[in-house]
Amino acid sequence: MLLEKIRKAFSFLSQAEKNKLSRCALLLIFVFLFFATRIPYLSKDTINPDGVNWHYRSQQFVVGLKFLQFEKTYQHYHPGVTLMWVTGIPIEIFKQVTNIKDYNLYNFQAFDFIAKFSLVIVQLVLSLLVIYALSKIVGFNKSFLTVVFFSFEPFFVGNSRLYHMDTLLSILLFLAIIFSFLNLKNPSFGMSLLSGLFLALSFLTKSVSIGAVLFVVLYALAYFVYSKQYKSILPYVAYTLFFFVLFTFLLFPALWENPIYYLSLIFKEAARVGIRKGHGQVVFGEYTRDPGFWFYPLVLLVKTSPFTIIGCILFVVSSIKSLVIDVKENIKNEIKMFKDTKKKFLNFGFYIAVFYLGYVFSMSFPTKKIDRYMLVVYPFMAYLAVVGYGKVFLFLKSKVKKLMFWSTISLLCLVFWVMPFVRVYPYYFTYTSPLFINSQTANKIVAQKPFGIGMYDLKELIVKRYGSSKNLMTPKLAFVDTKPMKSIYPNSKVFDVRVSGPGQYDLLVLGVNEDIPENIENSKYTFEKDASMWINGLEYWRIYVKKEK
Repeated sequence: MLLEKIRKAFSFLSQAEKNKLSRCALLLIFVFLFFATRIPYLSKDTINPDGVNWHYRSQQFVVGLKFLQFEKTYQHYHPGVTLMWVTGIPIEIFKQVTNIKDYNLYNFQAFDFIAKFSLVIVQLVLSLLVIYALSKIVGFNKSFLTVVFFSFEPFFVGNSRLYHMDTLLSILLFLAIIFSFLNLKNPSFGMSLLSGLFLALSFLTKSVSIGAVLFVVLYALAYFVYSKQYKSILPYVAYTLFFFVLFTFLLFPALWENPIYYLSLIFKEAARVGIRKGHGQVVFGEYTRDPGFWFYPLVLLVKTSPFTIIGCILFVVSSIKSLVIDVKENIKNEIKMFKDTKKKFLNFGFYIAVFYLGYVFSMSFPTKKIDRYMLVVYPFMAYLAVVGYGKVFLFLKSKVKKLMFWSTISLLCLVFWVMPFVRVYPYYFTYTSPLFINSQTANKIVAQKPFGIGMYDLKELIVKRYGSSKNLMTPKLAFVDTKPMKSIYPNSKVFDVRVSGPGQYDLLVLGVNEDIPENIENSKYTFEKDASMWINGLEYWRIYVKKEK
């Protein structure tokens, strides 16, 4: 009855106007759910160690802008320039309004929330821009669903709540690929500008995005040569590279001082740290600094919801079937094969498949491998899943009722999206796929990193349990990674367990998958486990009390 009344109330509107209203309603629902999954408990869920570093770097970035010391805008090889623009300016405004000059353990939470909230707002704006830009290629429905699919992947949400670059990079790169495809399909000054802009923003977020620039140029060269549009090569490549270089220089003031030095430093450090140095991981229970080629496929299986994986499988199966049919037809007609191959150059699915599969392949060779580096692939997987479910819907359209199909999809959403959001809240970063039964099983395959998750709750547990009972409001603590706790706890009472002797602290706090160091086992003290903090089925933080042997 209510739906019927609503239909009658809007019966005077044209179909186009009704479509606009329904799209606006969907976008409003999307915005609401976007905030609902990112804002609650945002100020207290995580203090990731890299985020602590970016607080300092953003401050120095703003100092460089304020006092025209442009060399200070180079802070890291990533180089994280977009992140520092996005968060450094709001933090500086907060400082000016409140007259707070420096961080301390009492105001860090406010600064951290401003940084993360600013990042969430920018991610939302960029996500809405993806919906708009992608709709120019595949229509509103596919575009909207693609953004919904990757925006509400639990692991993607968990990373979007961090003060970090990976989620920002994922959306910026997707936009760069979308605009470059639109520019390839119908070259124009405006599309060249947008393509160059987002390629620059991606590169200024993480230097690995230089691969996107190479992809865009090389793919265009292949297309224009194959289609014999030789005259289009120079303007396309020239405009794209011109705007990429222009915006890179405009937004990165360090390049105004000494471009050759800072650009060479970025790539030298990226090669040293990313390719040669490696990064500690525990895979199948074994510690390694180079987890090997299969690390990222394992990560995608462990950290991606079955809902998205099922959609991707459906896409692959349906595509193989279509490919077999195409090959049979093409063998019969070589001219038709030539035309179809030419069309595939301008097939959006093929375009992004070449880029994203190339990204996974190239990222599998450097020794430094981290699970969140695969966030970049989530928009691609989301698009595949949307197309996959769409093909199944078209296939079953005449065989099952719409209600049955959408009821099945809704059930999958409920089981694989909604329930994890309730179960893992607010620590979505620790999400693991139910395909592996539970988080403990998943942890045996690809080990979870502590990464400062639940730091505020851990501090409250320590102060409540040990501060008052021992008349030590601030007991001395030892961590493997001290940066998160030092942000909200007296610096003089937080020690690095790998550097400081056990006689200097009262409690040893170890994160998930961290072992007691040898220097403690060989000392005159013993540490007995006294309490634990559990997150998502894992004994995430273990607290040991010091005793003499």
